[in-house]
Amino acid sequence: MKWQRWITIGIILGILLLMFGLLMPAVYRARVDARKMTSKNNLKQIWLALSNYHDTHRCLPPGGVIREDGTAMNGWFMMLMPYLDSNPFSTWINYNKSWNSPDNLPVYEISTYIFRIPGEELSLTNSGYGLTNYLGNPNLFNRNSCVSLKQMKNGTTHTWMAGEVAGNYQPWGYPFNWRPLGTKLCTGPDAFGYPAWNGGHLLMADGRVSFFSQDTSPEIFKRFSEAPPVATEEQTARPSKVFQIGDFHWERVDLQADAKGKNKYLVEILRSSVGTPLAIYLYYAENRTSRYADTLHYLLQIDATTDIAKALESTTLSKAATPEQFQANVKTLQAIQKQLQ
Repeated sequence: MKWQRWITIGIILGILLLMFGLLMPAVYRARVDARKMTSKNNLKQIWLALSNYHDTHRCLPPGGVIREDGTAMNGWFMMLMPYLDSNPFSTWINYNKSWNSPDNLPVYEISTYIFRIPGEELSLTNSGYGLTNYLGNPNLFNRNSCVSLKQMKNGTTHTWMAGEVAGNYQPWGYPFNWRPLGTKLCTGPDAFGYPAWNGGHLLMADGRVSFFSQDTSPEIFKRFSEAPPVATEEQTARPSKVFQIGDFHWERVDLQADAKGKNKYLVEILRSSVGTPLAIYLYYAENRTSRYADTLHYLLQIDATTDIAKALESTTLSKAATPEQFQANVKTLQAIQKQLQ
């Protein structure tokens, strides 16, 4: 009978919905656990790189290389690059230029997975710099610091090195990537911890990565914060800057030039979530097979007032392109320029 058939179908649907309801929390927990494990492994990889750096230099990398005139050059994450597996970034950097120089932007715009908590979708600042979700201990990483393991008088077991932060993320290339631990986790965007997990991981100097609940006793974090060596306020001073982050992305556009020439030319365009260009940079690279394996050399930045034809005339692109190619490049860049905010 029809009513018996509908009862059977209803029972089957009810069982399926019940199973779905039981499985979904388990699936969610499994995904959270996987993210936690990946983040923990990221911190472990950072420790291995720090350990190798220490073995080579007999101290940890400086938190930031700051010149006497106040110019901020590079931070401790960049110093680790030669010690991370198969990472060429350290060879692409111009160490004579500041971290936020257009010359170094092609490296620092890259969102590096090992410095990110998996699942964090927003990966760039509004200037196009890749972010990190981890920051360091200001007593170990600060201005022109050079701290050795021997200076950790409480022992490496009781000295923290880095951890997940709750917000106000910074570019991984920023030379001020440290933050006071405080006495509680997940209390706001300037705290350590990851609010979605109600706590966070801390990397200890002995290589352990431990998860601490947001309900952990403040006394524990107080002892961590006061563990020697203790840096001065002058050493740990940072600019009071909060980076704007959002759904920004980079686009690369090849320009026309002699395919057999020494160099190739391209523009990098930072776009907003709706595709509006926010910044335009012109670069060249040696004309090799791989488009992304070459070091990019900065030529110029284009803003809303730039006379593009005149600006291109002053670069090597004017000689590398035929008159027809040159005019095509001018038109391409002018079309993008008109959309600039």
